[in-house]
Amino acid sequence: MPVATLNMIRLDRRLRASLQSQLYRQLRELIISGKLQTGIRLPSTRDLVGQLDVSRNTIVYALDRLIGEGYLNSRIGSGIYVADLQQPTPGNRTQSAPRSVPEQVQTSRRTVATANASISPTYSTSRVRPFRPCQPAVDHFPLRTWNRARSYALRSQSNDMLREGDAAGLLRLRRALAVYLQDARGVRCDAEQIVITAGAQQALSLVATSLTDPHDRVWIEDPGYLGARAAFLAARVNLIPIRIDNEGICIPSTRKSPRVIYCTPSRQFPLGTTMTLARRLALLEFARKNDCWIVEDDYDSEFRYVERPLPALQGLTGHDRVLYAGSFSKVLFPSLRLGYLVVPEGLVEVFRKAKEIGDAGCATIDQATAAIFVEEGFFSTHVRRMRKLYRERRDVFLETSSRLLSGWMKFPDIDAGMDATGWLQSNASDARISRELAASGVDVPPVSAYSLKTSPPGLVFGFTAFSPAQLRSALKAVAATMKL
Repeated sequence: MPVATLNMIRLDRRLRASLQSQLYRQLRELIISGKLQTGIRLPSTRDLVGQLDVSRNTIVYALDRLIGEGYLNSRIGSGIYVADLQQPTPGNRTQSAPRSVPEQVQTSRRTVATANASISPTYSTSRVRPFRPCQPAVDHFPLRTWNRARSYALRSQSNDMLREGDAAGLLRLRRALAVYLQDARGVRCDAEQIVITAGAQQALSLVATSLTDPHDRVWIEDPGYLGARAAFLAARVNLIPIRIDNEGICIPSTRKSPRVIYCTPSRQFPLGTTMTLARRLALLEFARKNDCWIVEDDYDSEFRYVERPLPALQGLTGHDRVLYAGSFSKVLFPSLRLGYLVVPEGLVEVFRKAKEIGDAGCATIDQATAAIFVEEGFFSTHVRRMRKLYRERRDVFLETSSRLLSGWMKFPDIDAGMDATGWLQSNASDARISRELAASGVDVPPVSAYSLKTSPPGLVFGFTAFSPAQLRSALKAVAATMKL
């Protein structure tokens, strides 16, 4: 096969889309359309730098993404080739004609509203690399204990496991959660107020669709969690970005009160701020006076390294204006996809019905296993072990980053959580630096990726899923890439 010329590629710096995205999309379209034939070799990255007048990192980022998605194949010592996208089945080796796709597909307004939304930053590979945020140390999960709990659940409740369950969730798990949340987080609730969800993301989507109408005002932390932003965008609300200071979410002076306020009081994501008691009380009073709902996302509150985890915001109020969302994904393992939502008594039937219509309930066997895991104390034991492990990894991360990145990046104190935000000089481009580090095998999303408004430049480092050796090696890679 000859080498492709790629003369049809045109990159425009005036467009809002990054050069990497433009190159990625154009190459993908050429491959899908057949204009780049299977097996043809692409020019070397050195040749493309001169041909396209872009940096090598821009080209590597786009090519790595296409390789990861299966459009290209990399052959060591040979080059990069267009992959064979045809997958014939045995006994049928004929190539079917491509389907005709209409140029303009009619979709719902909700689909249009979420076209550019994402629940996480874009990474060049699905493989978890240092320092991808919010990743638990799954290699330290007590899998044998989990499997024993699962086997016991199947033996003792085999018939119940096969029947259709309660849409709000297995009562046994909701009772176990109510006890745990009251004791560990100070949440005021009983089992009837808990709805089991397919992760915290579904909990946020249920809130958005059940409590808001299109064009309602929703306050959301800025910078903040992308999953919450996506959930509310799908509901076609008017998102109002709210600034974060060293006490937590700032309450603006306004005559137009929101319908919902989304916040992460125990540890703000991605900045790591813990909301002070004074700010919590002020926020609760504002919600009471203005008849609005507060969504408290308590995503990694278990991992506090300085003192006991702070009680939940929900437990401070005597009135029912707070919905409390949590998840097992960060504490146990991400693929479990079990979360929960604690709702005020007046909203119980609303959310039970919303869950029933949405998916009729989560997998019963997973719920039963989680219930036993909590009841028998395995959950609390695992949290204590992970808190100790993550504290050790935090210390390695801080010591090594202070030694290697000093003068280039500044980290505040990390007293809780699974990640740390490092701040760059005010004139730095965190998006550009993030892309350069991604090309070097390090995933550190920029703070700007989480921001609706302009924010100070910074990078978000996750440290909990990586061993001390991995942390030191990856920080050396960062220093080398940045020529520190």
